[in-house]
Amino acid sequence: MPDLTKEPISPLLRELDAAIALQLQSYAINNVVLGLSGGLDSMLLLQLLVRWQAAAPNRQLQAVHVHHGLSPNADAWAEFCQQQCDKLGVPLQVQHIRLATTANIEAQARTLRYQVLTEQLAGASHCAVLTAHHADDQLETLLLALKRGSGPAGLAGIASAKPVADGWILRPLLNFPRAQLVAAATTLQLQWIEDESNLDPRFERNFLRLEVLPLLTQRWGSFASTTSRSMQQLGQVQQLNDQLLQRQLAEISSADRLSLQGLAQHDDLTQSMLLRLWLKQFGLNPGSDRLLRVKQELIQAKADAEPQIMLDGHSLRRFAGELYLLNPAQQQFAMATAPSLQPLLPGESVTLSDGRTMLWQTQQADFGVDANYWPLAVATNTSLELGFGWLNYRFKPAGYPHHKPLKQWCKLWKVPPWQRGSVPSIIAGQQILLVVDFEAACTTTEAQSWLSVSARPRLD
Repeated sequence: MPDLTKEPISPLLRELDAAIALQLQSYAINNVVLGLSGGLDSMLLLQLLVRWQAAAPNRQLQAVHVHHGLSPNADAWAEFCQQQCDKLGVPLQVQHIRLATTANIEAQARTLRYQVLTEQLAGASHCAVLTAHHADDQLETLLLALKRGSGPAGLAGIASAKPVADGWILRPLLNFPRAQLVAAATTLQLQWIEDESNLDPRFERNFLRLEVLPLLTQRWGSFASTTSRSMQQLGQVQQLNDQLLQRQLAEISSADRLSLQGLAQHDDLTQSMLLRLWLKQFGLNPGSDRLLRVKQELIQAKADAEPQIMLDGHSLRRFAGELYLLNPAQQQFAMATAPSLQPLLPGESVTLSDGRTMLWQTQQADFGVDANYWPLAVATNTSLELGFGWLNYRFKPAGYPHHKPLKQWCKLWKVPPWQRGSVPSIIAGQQILLVVDFEAACTTTEAQSWLSVSARPRLD
């Protein structure tokens, strides 16, 4: 590896070095994964990160090149990145991805690229993905957001730091216009590749980069930098606003539902913002028109109505004063309503679809805090079955005077219609002895055996 500490340092390079060191220190990062395209921006960041790594022995650096396969030069770009990393002693992974030809190529490539990069963080500590976005990228993002009519979150642009599952995505060059990066790369006599697709004005960003930004920077030389500062401030305001809304949302929502009564306590504007934030947790970001439709058709529907609408493949449903969101997998599961039975054997545990463990035996099992223990008025030599979807079987909970079909009990218990087929029941013959999570047919004093059900596993 060349000794870059002896390279000539200009004031601009010192400023770039300081920006990288400050951000990595702020987030306690000593393990960096660089997204390396081979273009000017990422090649400069590679060189700067090699200098950062050389300053302390505990720092680690690797690069990842995502091979999209869209250009006839894609193989040559991957080879170029490999050669440059070999010269600098930086490990490089070349990851191939395949894009569908029917979707938005730009958005699809971006999504898959970040997926590949963030996968490198799995199981690591003090680790971050770094990308070489700069102030001109921010300006392009702002102009596109204005074209789409985006709100404050969209106008805030690219975040300089974004938390992901196992670390961070950091962008230390975000305050530097591309002209400064070109100057720094020239000082360091770097080599880089030019992607021919960047000259195609049919792509929105290229149109802005080639036709619009030169006019703006010609008229106002610092336009990209000052705009970036405004976007940063807007992002900070949006972050503070989200924190306040998050507290309000926590009071009226749980993992899969939103209380309409709680939502109604807020004014119309706050309702819209809380609804948008709730949907954002599921990866949904509807425009103003679609959000208005959700409010009109679901939230403002009659109290006894059970409407539903589709939103980007998800099903939004209203039931018993609450709003539910079902992803495609949950919708498919809800449609699989055919009743099923499986033997329940004493002493043999059964794992439910939500991860809980169920065990039938003479005594209560030691399943710890938050477990549930249900009495059964039968001995363990009885033939029992675990059933799902037997909604027409009749059931009489202990202390109630009459038998009713299970579907009527589910309605009284306010179980949403699409979840009723997945409620577990303990059945002997055609008699329901227990509906797990709700009621048993006998009291604890009548128990001859017990069904123990562990607590739901924590998602974190």
